[in-house]
Amino acid sequence: MIIDLANVQYMDSSGVATLVECLQLCRRAGTTLLLCQLHERVLSVFQIARLDGVFEIIPTMDEALAH
Repeated sequence: MIIDLANVQYMDSSGVATLVECLQLCRRAGTTLLLCQLHERVLSVFQIARLDGVFEIIPTMDEALAH
């Protein structure tokens, strides 16, 4: 599953929690979850929370599709 966050310029804890829940559901289903095209601000939220090591974050949609 690919989640394109190109149009998301801000994310708070509820958005992060939703993505964590989605990640858990994907893992239970044996599906890979990729996040792509994160804006710098959104990426910094994941880095501060150290979730950039938990989620697979891909720079572009083309790279995510090739993954």
